[in-house]
Amino acid sequence: MDYSVKDFYVPTISYFTSKNKLTGSRNGMNYKMTPGEKLLVQVWYGEMNLEHSELVSETEFEMEQESMSKLENWLYEQYDIYLKTPQAASYLKRQKKREV
Repeated sequence: MDYSVKDFYVPTISYFTSKNKLTGSRNGMNYKMTPGEKLLVQVWYGEMNLEHSELVSETEFEMEQESMSKLENWLYEQYDIYLKTPQAASYLKRQKKREV
């Protein structure tokens, strides 16, 4: 899929080496990045937080700047998977109704 606008914010590695977490979402697909020895990235769907949702996918990346582009690519792959789910169809349908 061609993305004309950057859909996911991925900071530099110094953000994570400073022990900062990051959460975000795109059209009902949510993600959380948690630093440790490696950078844990988790994905879930819906309007609830991770603690009240089903974890869909997770992976770890090395704590280095080169991993940030890999992480961004992984998020786009997860988003492409999400767009094919009933949850995405339902979410986007509700968003369209709100716009009317």
